[in-house]
Amino acid sequence: MLIISGFHLLLNDWRGYLIAGFALVFIANVYMSLFALIRIDLKKVRIETEMDEKNNN
Repeated sequence: MLIISGFHLLLNDWRGYLIAGFALVFIANVYMSLFALIRIDLKKVRIETEMDEKNNN
C-alpha cells in the first residue's frame, strides 16, 4: 500500500519506503496495545459490577 500510494518518510528513495513501512507497523502496534488495555479495563469493570450485584442480592 505504501508503494501504491507513493508515501515515503524522510528520504525520497527506497529507504524512505522502508522507514515508512517500519513506522506504519510501529503505529499499528501502539494502537492495538491501547485498544487491548482499554478492552481489559472495561472487562475488569464489568466483572467487578457483576460481582457487586451478586453480593448485594
